[in-house]
Amino acid sequence: MKRISKLIFIAAAPLFLCSEEDPALSYSYWDIHPLHIGGNMLRIGKAPVDSHDSGHLYFRKSNAYLNMLVPINRHSYFFPRVEFNAFTLDWNRNPKFNETHFYYAQFGLTFYTTGLDLWRWIIRADYNLDLEHFSHPGTYGYFSLLMWGKYELHKKWHYHVGAMGSIGLEGHTVYPIIGIDFAPNKHWTFEAIFPIMYGIYYNLDKHWRFSIKGRPLKERFRTGSHEPQPRSVFNYSSIGTEFNIQYSQFLWLEIEIYAGYNFGGNFYIKNQHGRNALYTEVGGAPYAGASLDYGF
Repeated sequence: MKRISKLIFIAAAPLFLCSEEDPALSYSYWDIHPLHIGGNMLRIGKAPVDSHDSGHLYFRKSNAYLNMLVPINRHSYFFPRVEFNAFTLDWNRNPKFNETHFYYAQFGLTFYTTGLDLWRWIIRADYNLDLEHFSHPGTYGYFSLLMWGKYELHKKWHYHVGAMGSIGLEGHTVYPIIGIDFAPNKHWTFEAIFPIMYGIYYNLDKHWRFSIKGRPLKERFRTGSHEPQPRSVFNYSSIGTEFNIQYSQFLWLEIEIYAGYNFGGNFYIKNQHGRNALYTEVGGAPYAGASLDYGF
């Protein structure tokens, strides 16, 4: 959910521009509803925590966003975006901090291009900042970058390469992106792209899609100063599998609901300097969520 968000919208957007080969397929800028608003909601049930203190952990997240398509030419586009996020991470036997509700703004810019033959590239930069500590970006800011290419091996096969990384909150990470997708016909698609997207999709028609997908989750944040361990840095990551139903009207409306089981993952807390870590394992729990995207 931490949103490599609405990449379906990004992938579809190039279809809006005038087709030199077929004028009948031409669209004006406003025909594709370039201004989009939307929101997401996810709830994970009570998950057991495997640590010396035991207990259980709840995770919930909601957000609302605004983004816009800004064309450069027929093959390349920018997508500026602003997003408000609120999440709850509540471990009932947390020895390091009592805070359970967290809020941050995300400012993002995505560059999309199909200008290279047989390639599609997405480059996205995001900057997150705690809304309650907006005047301290050095301490409470978090920057991430994604570079993701897809190459057409065959009309039915693509491979994916790239990298994603982040820096801030006393740490940094870098992961490769590698994977493949296969679409044997207009109804079925299979994809496995580490570490961001996994799924089996069935398109019933141009509006309805049913899928079984994996949903990786990750949040990294810093607490406030009035805690048993002030300004703790914590990291929560897990993955789930869900049954997903999506209804869409091309570039105008997208509604998604899903439910599944989160298999758990890891959760750690460090001090304000990124040291003296407390590591725990989080168990499994059911989850459910929904999303809405609307274009003007």
